[in-house]
Amino acid sequence: MDNGSVNQTETLVDNLRSQVDVLLAVISRPVVQQQILAFLFILLVAWILPEALRRWRQQQMALREVAETESKSRRQRWFSALYHLLTPILALVFLNITLWLFARQGYPRGLLQDLTRLIWFWLIYRALLSLLYARYGDAIRPYQNRLVTPLFLFFVILQIFATLPGSVTLVETIINLGSISFSLGNLVNAVIVLYLFVVAAWILKQLMVRSLPTYLQAEPGVIESVATLTRYALLVLGILISLGMLGLDFTSLAIIAGGLSVGIGIGLQDIVSNFVSGLVLLFEQSLRPGDVVELDGRISQVEKISLRATTVRTRTNEEVIIPNANFTTHQVKNLTKTDRLVQVIVPLGVSYKSEPELVRRLAVETSLQHPLVLDDPPPLLLFLGYGESSLDFNLLVSVIQPEMTLLIRSDLYYLLWKVFAEHDIEIPFPQRDLNLGDGWEKLASDLPAT
Repeated sequence: MDNGSVNQTETLVDNLRSQVDVLLAVISRPVVQQQILAFLFILLVAWILPEALRRWRQQQMALREVAETESKSRRQRWFSALYHLLTPILALVFLNITLWLFARQGYPRGLLQDLTRLIWFWLIYRALLSLLYARYGDAIRPYQNRLVTPLFLFFVILQIFATLPGSVTLVETIINLGSISFSLGNLVNAVIVLYLFVVAAWILKQLMVRSLPTYLQAEPGVIESVATLTRYALLVLGILISLGMLGLDFTSLAIIAGGLSVGIGIGLQDIVSNFVSGLVLLFEQSLRPGDVVELDGRISQVEKISLRATTVRTRTNEEVIIPNANFTTHQVKNLTKTDRLVQVIVPLGVSYKSEPELVRRLAVETSLQHPLVLDDPPPLLLFLGYGESSLDFNLLVSVIQPEMTLLIRSDLYYLLWKVFAEHDIEIPFPQRDLNLGDGWEKLASDLPAT
């Protein structure tokens, strides 16, 4: 590490240490401690009162029955919205009363006034969430986690930094990375802009997937492909803008791109191959979410196709993440690409004493007893040949639930065993002829006398 980097690191650490010292010095003042204790007490009371109201209402609801379920759910929804708004409203009321009392007594109240803005942010945040949940229900939860709550936290942190003394010096600290210099504030702004692009790309993809099928006569997979590429394009744009905010020019980007091309040629071939294979799968539509596939002898259902890997769920409820290149370079059985109708093959064998025509009639009639077996096309029993110990057959039945072929085959084996036992049709075991050469007499003469 060169001297410039060392000095820069020391400057950043010194500024952080100075900021902590200033904060501790401010907190150590009695007037500040008085305001902090008053604020914490207000928050405690503002939380206890709504919580007591909620528990009291739960007891009242347990003591009496509500006649109409719809009315009950509506009342619960409104009470939930009121409960979430009551705490910040009470905190604002108590804060204003405390400010009035401090003013009457001549106490300092600058910190309480600054904290009042935080409570207003909290109230606006709770009110916005209440309106969104009342309108859209639980469907709004991903937007809360990705957009509303992070924006609220950003404004809170911004307000805290604006209140703390000496924070301007910390934000203006210069960081050097090679030939690139930027301030800590610019780094924070670049991260925020990048995050906003990530959220905007996610929201735009959701809107395109939901809205475009109404206006375009295209398959859902094609729309999913376009939405996915649009999302990645926005992500790339956000990365470029964020790097530009840090002072990285296009010449540096060209150097980075050249280095990446060398890296791709050396060690990132698999990633590029999976990326290209993902584009092929998305646009070719040879594989779509919801398809039932058989890969490596295992039947699974496709859940998600991304640009790097495809997620499938097995019959044992395991999620398997498979690189996209496996689907473009290996043979994969898609059981539902154009039709969900598949044939289940049930191998079976009976003894040579059995009548083949009777076996065929019983097998066909028994298979039709299964609720998932179709009668059109009808079941078929194929006579494969004369085995070493049995007459070998293949029972072919048609179903439209390819993901349940293993279960259907098992059910048919149970049914066939019961029917064959009722009609004295044996399921043979392997038989072998033993050749003793000179006969039993030679073998008996060689045995020792007892």
